[in-house]
This record gives sequence, structure tokens and C-alpha cells, in this order.
Amino acid sequence: MSAIGHKLRKTKGGIIFWCPACNSGHEVKLGRNGWSWNNRDDSPTITPSVYVSVNDWKCHCIVKDGRIEYLTDSTHDLRGKSVELPDWTFTGEIS
Repeated sequence: MSAIGHKLRKTKGGIIFWCPACNSGHEVKLGRNGWSWNNRDDSPTITPSVYVSVNDWKCHCIVKDGRIEYLTDSTHDLRGKSVELPDWTFTGEIS
């Protein structure tokens, strides 16, 4: 995993951003049959939306112009809110 500016990390075949609602990284695969990214590390836009579900926990968001817009079908405290995409500060390994 390597840095792409302050907000994203590059993974094999994709990118990962830090989600403050989940307190974890969300990875998206880029390219055919995957997501697209506007190649801006300062104000990324990732399409389509990102949906993560683990047991009863659901995070559904749109990353647009450097902000995360959490959709109302999310089950965490930030559902329905919009926050700035945080700088990547996590130093551990993402599996």
C-alpha cells in the first residue's frame, strides 16, 4: 500500500480511503467492472457509491469532491451527514 497524497492509499488494483464512521479503510477496485476515480488526490470523487456491510453494520456513502456523503441506509451515527474526507493517518496494515 502506498500513499496517493494525503487522503488516499493505492492498493493492488484499487484505492482505499479512511472512513471516520467505520474507523477503517474502504477499498474500491478501479477499472473495468469496478469504480472510477477522478485522479485527484486533494479532492477525490469515486463513482459509483461505496457500500460496506458486516453483520448488522452498514455503511453506504458517496465520495464527491473530497467529501463523504453518508446515505440514510447506513446504520452508523454519520448516516445522512456529509463530512470532509479525512487525511490518512492510519499506520497499521489493511488486510
